[in-house]
Amino acid sequence: MSEEDEVKDRLELALKASNEGVWDWDLQKDEIFYSNRVLRFLGYGRHDVPNIFSDPKRFVHPDDREEWTRLLDLALSGENELFAMEARIQIEGGEWCWFRIRGVVRPDDEGKMVRMVGSVIDISQRKEVEAALEEERSRIDLLLESVPVNVYLKDRESCFVRANGSTAERMGASSVEELIGKSDRDFFGSEHAQEARDVELKIMETLEGQEDVMEHEVWEDGHETWVMVTKMPWMGVDGEVMGTFGVTNDVTELVEVQNRLADDMAQLAGINQVIEEERHRIRLLIDSIPMFVYFKDLDSRFKLVNQGMSNLLGLPTPADVEGKHDRDFFGHELHEMADRDEKRIIETGMPMPTKLEKLTWKDGHSTWSLVSKFPWYDQSGELVGTFGVSGDVTELVQIRDQMAAVALMLGRKNEAMEEELQLAREVQQAAIPRRLPTIQGGGGEAIFSHRYEPATELAGDFFEVLPMENGMAVFLVCDVMGHGVRAALIVSMLRGLLEKGRGLRGEPGPFLEGLNKGLCHLLERTGLTMFATAVYGVVDTEAKEIRLASAGHPTPLVRRKEKVELLELSKGSKGPALGLMSAAVYGETVLSFDEMDGIWCFTDGIYEIENADGEDFGTERMASHLAKGGTIESLVEEARSFAIDQRFDDDVCVLGLELR
Repeated sequence: MSEEDEVKDRLELALKASNEGVWDWDLQKDEIFYSNRVLRFLGYGRHDVPNIFSDPKRFVHPDDREEWTRLLDLALSGENELFAMEARIQIEGGEWCWFRIRGVVRPDDEGKMVRMVGSVIDISQRKEVEAALEEERSRIDLLLESVPVNVYLKDRESCFVRANGSTAERMGASSVEELIGKSDRDFFGSEHAQEARDVELKIMETLEGQEDVMEHEVWEDGHETWVMVTKMPWMGVDGEVMGTFGVTNDVTELVEVQNRLADDMAQLAGINQVIEEERHRIRLLIDSIPMFVYFKDLDSRFKLVNQGMSNLLGLPTPADVEGKHDRDFFGHELHEMADRDEKRIIETGMPMPTKLEKLTWKDGHSTWSLVSKFPWYDQSGELVGTFGVSGDVTELVQIRDQMAAVALMLGRKNEAMEEELQLAREVQQAAIPRRLPTIQGGGGEAIFSHRYEPATELAGDFFEVLPMENGMAVFLVCDVMGHGVRAALIVSMLRGLLEKGRGLRGEPGPFLEGLNKGLCHLLERTGLTMFATAVYGVVDTEAKEIRLASAGHPTPLVRRKEKVELLELSKGSKGPALGLMSAAVYGETVLSFDEMDGIWCFTDGIYEIENADGEDFGTERMASHLAKGGTIESLVEEARSFAIDQRFDDDVCVLGLELR
């Protein structure tokens, strides 16, 4: 055997091993040689073989022809050393097949391009695999973007690796791409983000997921939401833990039904690891979600369902459902309605709005389901059937009917209660002093002013100013714990005790002791646990003095020589809040008109109000405002403007005395 024959044999063996064929194009004679393998690829005999390079309009697919011509011209001109392209070539019989073609141009001794040689390999099978993969991914994308719930995959570091558009939107990302690589720490407060991370670590460690867990979310900007969360371990086909996958359903405003999730899953041959992994992921997702997912062909026969749907129909696996029809499971009326809905979707290409359906089964029993149906298109855009998502809401429908009956009964009771509450409001409002007296005597004068603003219609704050003989008056500012009916009840009790203690009104300490004993007795008899703070004072314009006693109440403000500051009460005049200890003792503090020209008593609702930074309005701001000549009216409005939403969370009561 000659050396040349040996080379040819080796080349032939190499080509057989690589499944490639070779070609040799004589550019001068425009003659081409194909190896036997190339001829088999093209389906031609040795003597009728065409030159696919010389006649691309005939043999190269129209979609590939322009690029083929461009690359070939570059190679023949010497600009590119290599001609390489994947293109569709028409073989004998008219069929288009995919080939990978490579070639190089060889010059003669003078540099003139005289030959082009190369190889050919049939890649049609690979292209089919790639098309299958694209179809699989298209179905996944169709599924994920068609459902109104949040579906996502996270890696072992709890970072997003895949999600649907609704997940990105809910997280505040402009796109799914922006979300990928981020974690809960980028969106939620640190506490909630750490809780979610701990849960996912435990799932990956134990391989035990969680289903339908209610979670309270605190976002980075401070707003809060409630969601129903299902999380499971994400396992690769080789059994390795890849991370977690989850489904999140926002139930902040809607808790009646579960959101629907549509899924598109097909039984695809596992040609390679990539396709198998994609299939594995989507099956994990749809089988773990407590919804019923199904695909039907144009004849309304089931093509693909999830495990939940097969369980609903009483069959062990999704494969057992394929090829069957609604008539195999449901009553006549229901399967005919389902057929009409699906025909309408196929005819119009429009999805069916979500609706509540009553399912009547063949055995006669009924259930309720919330159903959504959509047109199903393949990768080429051709309508191939319908797909739907449904959830069993039988229990919720029953609860709805029960709640309607309860609501009717409660409505009637509420009407009666509202009438009673309105009467209580009118009584409480009638007890509020409308005009305050000016007290005069012995050359002295005390001018009362006030601002009373309840936070609710039944308030826990109140005040009284009662004139007495000989230029005297008594005043009381009281703050009962809480609001509403219970607080209003205690206010009524205290007003009654105030009237009973008429004989002790001129003595602040003994008066508060009597008020405290009476309230403790009433609370013990009624079984209530309440308390109230109070400051009680006696104004004597003839003696030009004020005597004060305090029961756990905020310290009053006084004005001395145009300076406003907190009053320093004597130790004996301060006692515990009313209603806590029946044996409590209260002394008094005596103040002279010569020491001050104004005093203000108030409840905690005005100085404890907070701004957006969590800062209290405080008594220092109150003192500063009054020192500048501010009135009680302007003081309350300044405090209101300071608040986060320009309103008070607690009752506000301010009583002032100008002393002359």
